[in-house]
Amino acid sequence: MQDFNLLQEGSIDGAIREFVVSKPDYYQKQFKAIFQRSRCSSKPNFAALLLGPIWAASRGMFGLFAIVALIELAFALTIVGVATGGLGQAEAVQAQQLQLRSEARKAQAAEAQKTGDDSYHNLVNSAISLERAAKQATHASNRKQRKVSFFLVGALATWLSFRTVFGFFSNRFYARQFELWRGDRSQASGIKASRTLVALLILAVVFLLSSLKVATNVVPTSLSALSIWLDGIAATKTLTTSVSQSLDSSFRVVTNLGGPIFDAITTVITAIITSVELGLLAMPWPAIIIIIVGLSLRIAGLYVGAFTAVGLIFLVAFGFWEKSMTTVALLGTATFLALSLGLPLGVLCGKRASAYKVARPVLDLMQTMPAFVYLIPIIAFFGTGKTPGILATIVFGMPPVARLTALGLQQVPENVREATTAFGASPWQLLTKVEIPLAMPSIMAGVNQTILLCLSMVVIASLIGAGGLGEEVLQALQFASVGQGILAGLAILFCAIILDRIVQGRRSH
Repeated sequence: MQDFNLLQEGSIDGAIREFVVSKPDYYQKQFKAIFQRSRCSSKPNFAALLLGPIWAASRGMFGLFAIVALIELAFALTIVGVATGGLGQAEAVQAQQLQLRSEARKAQAAEAQKTGDDSYHNLVNSAISLERAAKQATHASNRKQRKVSFFLVGALATWLSFRTVFGFFSNRFYARQFELWRGDRSQASGIKASRTLVALLILAVVFLLSSLKVATNVVPTSLSALSIWLDGIAATKTLTTSVSQSLDSSFRVVTNLGGPIFDAITTVITAIITSVELGLLAMPWPAIIIIIVGLSLRIAGLYVGAFTAVGLIFLVAFGFWEKSMTTVALLGTATFLALSLGLPLGVLCGKRASAYKVARPVLDLMQTMPAFVYLIPIIAFFGTGKTPGILATIVFGMPPVARLTALGLQQVPENVREATTAFGASPWQLLTKVEIPLAMPSIMAGVNQTILLCLSMVVIASLIGAGGLGEEVLQALQFASVGQGILAGLAILFCAIILDRIVQGRRSH
């Protein structure tokens, strides 16, 4: 909120008058009370109380209109659905279907009795069970129907309560809109009939189309046909089938044409991870524990070193050591490749705004798309095993380091760049001796996030044969082994915390 000293200016009343157009005296008083945080500001706006979202739209607050309209439409449709018999309708339909199936079973039983079929008794029992289930569904429907008045009163009371709260807070929302308008005169101001008409049209269309679904008992035949037609459009699979078949064909073509390239990538990554895994498994576990604990003591301090020792002993004691080393090999390879790609990309995006504009949507896609979705093309190109698991991990883990590297370089003060250039530094010297050191905290945060995101992929990567601790979790899920799943999850947790603390300690140094 603006400081109330602004209200001492002679232009404030004129600004409010220009902004609201209609009822300026009322809004001048209300805005001043809000800016002063006076108790008078808690009075409701009766126009907003009466019109609800229509008032917000007429005043140009379409974001507020959308939120309030969605909430109030939900209340209105609930009331319409309950009032037109929607409450208990599903149970009534279920009861009718069960009764029809029971009668069909009785007819089959009668036919079996005539022919002396041995299935007669089973059919009779099935008919009795279906009839009993139909009666239970009917009773459930009747119980809900008896509660119609209660639901109607409750929904109406909740709706009115929400409208009352909106009426009390509406002036605060409008005062916020006024503040935005004072800083940017292109913001909506005043009250316009066109906005009101558009809002009414939107509400009417949405309410009508939604009512076709919740008030099927009272909808005219023509409108019911419209509802069926709309549902048919949404349920059609013709376009889905044709497009999916085209995508399948495209992937087959790319797989055949790019086979040598995919094989070469698989060979390189397999060689790297095999070397790392053999190196880790060849060393005795006490030696690795001594090295890692010593490293954590040196970098992160005594407490992290003690925690690291406890975590590593846990892995040994519960038999997770070899699986953990496989996971570390997967993690190390994936992290190395993700950083090798992400750091140069981040530097390029930090130095070139045009490159960041191109890379940003791709990074957004990599981070927001569910991992199971991009596992599909990776499996199509590379098959199953550790290599596709590493590639999926790279896709998931690379964006943070690229984003935070670019952010760190963009936050380097411009006067520092100018001073360095004035002293004769070359672009390479400017980057390596000034910009990267200043951006190092942000870069290391990105490295930390990449490591943890890569580790979080171990369970998903195990679905395509990557192995490691994720395989233990997957087996626990398949056989509903709660204890095994918890222990494997704790092993992954220890690995994550140890890596995070060591990297955080490196950042602090």
